[in-house]
Amino acid sequence: MPAERVGFGYYRDPVFLLSLGAYFLNREVIKPHLHHYSPLFNGHFNDCLLVPVALPFFLLVYRWLGLRPDDAPPRFWEVAAHLAVWCVFFKWFGPVVLHQGVADPIDLACYSGGGVVAWLFWNYGPRLRRRAAT
Repeated sequence: MPAERVGFGYYRDPVFLLSLGAYFLNREVIKPHLHHYSPLFNGHFNDCLLVPVALPFFLLVYRWLGLRPDDAPPRFWEVAAHLAVWCVFFKWFGPVVLHQGVADPIDLACYSGGGVVAWLFWNYGPRLRRRAAT
């Protein structure tokens, strides 16, 4: 059962901020200083951050446009719907239609895994913090 709905911080959300920081740390510090190719840091780490970094911006725009009824944390269906669209776009439309990128199925697992972990933090993290405070 999900935690009680509390206001979602969108671009002020801790999961978003930590994920954005990890993305830039990997992009600007870790990857340029690797002496050997690393599948984790060169490819898959940032793929795991797709949902926690991109979804809050989409949800904020939907809220501004009146397409999102409240400021609740992302619902499972919101994460799943965006994952489905992004997977089709990045792994079919880009490589097949635009001839840009590579259709790597491991990326789909990274997108999904990052999305599930972010959703768990967004929906169950507040409950764990309240429980630890009491």
